[in-house]
Amino acid sequence: MNPLLLLLSVLAQTPTPSSDAAVEDTPARQCNEDEEEDIPPWTGSFGVGFSFLSGNSRSYTLTANALAEYESPKWALTLEADGAYGKAAAADEEERELIAEALGAWVRGEYRATPLLSAYAYLGAETDHLASLELRAEAELGIGFTLLEREKRKSDELFLRAYLGAHYAHDRRFQYVPTRKDLPGVDLWSPSLAVMFRYDINERVELREYAMLLPDVFGDTRVLLTSTTKLSVNLTGRFALTTFFDVRHDSSPAEGKASTDTALTVGGELTL
Repeated sequence: MNPLLLLLSVLAQTPTPSSDAAVEDTPARQCNEDEEEDIPPWTGSFGVGFSFLSGNSRSYTLTANALAEYESPKWALTLEADGAYGKAAAADEEERELIAEALGAWVRGEYRATPLLSAYAYLGAETDHLASLELRAEAELGIGFTLLEREKRKSDELFLRAYLGAHYAHDRRFQYVPTRKDLPGVDLWSPSLAVMFRYDINERVELREYAMLLPDVFGDTRVLLTSTTKLSVNLTGRFALTTFFDVRHDSSPAEGKASTDTALTVGGELTL
């Protein structure tokens, strides 16, 4: 579902506070809200997901992700890493085939000059053997626009930001399966258009979306599109069940590879 449609439907069902509630805004209640607003600048999380099948097929897949975030009125820093590994085989086969082998790391810094305008820098590196991607190194500079923001306390956060930047990426390609061979590398020079969305539906349910479009306007016609949707359900103060849905599209992938990959991952996440 489109996150904006979900947002509108949730807001439409949210009851309007009565006038009595406004009257009961006592000093003690205000003190409690001030305590809730005292959020540490550094937050982090670590999540894993694992699946194992046996019987007519034998397979296993392991996914992991880690995230560290720093927030202040002027600065924001995000450190992120994720990876996946898996193998599968039919019941009558001894050797399993590789079905997932990927690893990536990214760092992003942002300076908020005003509540509406920011500047950011972004660096990343990733590898995906099934996509014949030995290494993708990328960098980006740009500006961000805050379209919507509400952050009264940690369990009541809503924001929508758009980013416009200049992006460079170099793909060093190598075919790992079915046979190993070198492939020509590819450069990407493009403008970048991205959207970042977060909504805390209630105290336990959190929705995040990040999407980025990279159309190459300087070289051969090529378009990259990435989208990550994350839904978290907090079971305790530190542990949550998570669902990720990833879409990755490359209009000019490596030889013999599909242009679009999707992945649905269910796992658990521990907040540090």
